Amino acid sequence: MEHHETHETRETDETHEKKFFFRVFRANVSWLSWLAVAAAALSVAVLSQAPPLPNVLLITIDTVRADRIGAYGYAKAATPVMDRLAREGVRFADATTQAPLTGPAHAALLTGLYPARLGVRDNATTPVPDSATTAAELFKARGYRTGGFVGAFILTAPYGFAQGFDTFDADFPGFSDGIKLQVQRRGDAVVDAAVKWLEAGSTQPFFGWVHLYDAHAPYDAPAPFAARFKSSPYDGEVAFIDACIGRLVAALEQSGRLDRTLIAVVADHGESLGEHGEAEHGMFLYESVLHIPWIMRLPGRARAGTIVSGQVRTIDVLPTLAAIAGLPMPRVDGESVAGLIEGKTRRDAPASFAETYYPKWHYGWSELKSVRDDRWKFIDAPKQELYDLRADPAERRNMAADRSTLAAGMGGELGKIDAGFGAAASTEAPKPDADTLARLRSLGYVGMTASSTAGRRGPDPKDMIASAETFRIGISRAMDALANDRPATAIEQLKRLLAIDERSYEVHLFLGDAYTATRQFDNALAEYAAARLMNPRSAAPLLSSARAYLAQGDTARALQQAELAAGIEPGSGDIGIVRGQIHERAGRTAEAIADYSAAVRANGSDPQARARLASLAMRTRQFDIARLQFETLLRMGYRPSRMHFGLAQIAEASGDPQRAILEYREAIRLEPSFADAKTALTRLGG
Repeated sequence: MEHHETHETRETDETHEKKFFFRVFRANVSWLSWLAVAAAALSVAVLSQAPPLPNVLLITIDTVRADRIGAYGYAKAATPVMDRLAREGVRFADATTQAPLTGPAHAALLTGLYPARLGVRDNATTPVPDSATTAAELFKARGYRTGGFVGAFILTAPYGFAQGFDTFDADFPGFSDGIKLQVQRRGDAVVDAAVKWLEAGSTQPFFGWVHLYDAHAPYDAPAPFAARFKSSPYDGEVAFIDACIGRLVAALEQSGRLDRTLIAVVADHGESLGEHGEAEHGMFLYESVLHIPWIMRLPGRARAGTIVSGQVRTIDVLPTLAAIAGLPMPRVDGESVAGLIEGKTRRDAPASFAETYYPKWHYGWSELKSVRDDRWKFIDAPKQELYDLRADPAERRNMAADRSTLAAGMGGELGKIDAGFGAAASTEAPKPDADTLARLRSLGYVGMTASSTAGRRGPDPKDMIASAETFRIGISRAMDALANDRPATAIEQLKRLLAIDERSYEVHLFLGDAYTATRQFDNALAEYAAARLMNPRSAAPLLSSARAYLAQGDTARALQQAELAAGIEPGSGDIGIVRGQIHERAGRTAEAIADYSAAVRANGSDPQARARLASLAMRTRQFDIARLQFETLLRMGYRPSRMHFGLAQIAEASGDPQRAILEYREAIRLEPSFADAKTALTRLGG
């Protein structure tokens, strides 16, 4: 096997401080010309041996650390497929992500833009805007067949990730709105759908995106991986992901298309696994979550065994795929690194910016931002951090005080990058009106509005991380109490957490739900207002406020809150359901039908939207609409006895008593105590 390792010119320690100041500027000015040269070089070496339009398969592996893969040196790894792809292709040794959260990181991967420029800074909030050109749109415009297959609800159409896909498979059996942030499906189900699509006969080249979510906590890989990795369950999940990738590779190999396909396997972010006190990810910007695997197998096994040692970024993935496929790219923040695969050198690696607003928006602590090159990383925190990644890869020695000039310079460059993201990156909280202020003060939240103003930072997450587990356990117990109809217990638990930190978004949100459950609506609305101040990018407090107003019969205020929520999540099925309920209560049936229909289109996996649409359609004798929803809900396994009852009612109203009798009988068979079905069956003489 031929082995190549590409190196970039490295500056000396003495000149690093001066050179870093010019990197961002130089990258912004010269990247287009560099991309053209790199694309041309790779086209000669690769595309001359491949079809004019190679297939492209992008596999994103969620929450996978680079140092848990065999090709990256992990001796205990069971990742033969990824190791094979690295041997037969290219491995990027120093790939880094732009965010330690699934939604923002994938926004960067699929657009080549920093997530902040898109306004995507948390999961399941602001969607990728329609104005952004996604990978699927780019390839589709050049005649590619496009298919997306995702393992987590937070990467579905309501959040902008379906743009450009001819086929977008996001079926989540058992979906529940209350846990939508955790809704997922196993990798084998994702791959089942992807393989079926890959095997469909077509002369078109394809662009496929397969997302595997399994390495997210809790780590519970299926057999035989769970037993094999009982002492290291995270490794078991990574091994299962590798097996899923193996099925995709095998499908291409068996159809003779493997050597005509560019395969890219890249993680969105890593996992802390206890390092720096963080169990999972989202809170910090250390290498455990930012350093990711990126492996590519080029058409015809071109450049097999190549290792690129220089820093590359997730925003570089799409420009690189486009360059290798010979597609033009719109201007983005990333750049093609195709030239590095060919052994070209860059004087300096472009700076990589990363950020997390998770500690700010979920705990009331400070946001974190970082800038990194191929040696140094600067973290902008209340207590600034600077690490020499070559000498201290575990980031144990903070050199911000020792190298204050370098820290100040990198901090300045971070500020320049951050300042260039535009209006979408604004994080200013809405100013509360007089009514909201009064509600907040009634619960003792006097200083909260002042501390939520722009520019003010909360505590350093480093100083607060020890309390994160306390909050996780406490919130989990409170949610269990709410789920088991014990709202008073939930209120008591959540108030104890507020005594520790009154700036936790989730605590205020769930406390509002507990107050709503006990019909303490003024307190509930105050808690939702507090939650909105803590996390202005989340639609949940507004939607919960809409539900609280609706429960009091105030449809005007309920609709106002729902419309504000729609401004944040315009494609949300949840908002469509609440709008439908409001319009239904107000007697505006046509609007309610439209709202419920929109909710079904947004998230076909949610049985609540379908059930409400079917119920209202029945009451308004729109039987074709109702029948379609009853039949779909039956296939979903949702309350089958009630669905057969609905179909029986439609048959009876449509003058088909024999069909009605069969459906009533089936409803009774499934639910022997179903009194209404028995009465109807008796009426028909069945």
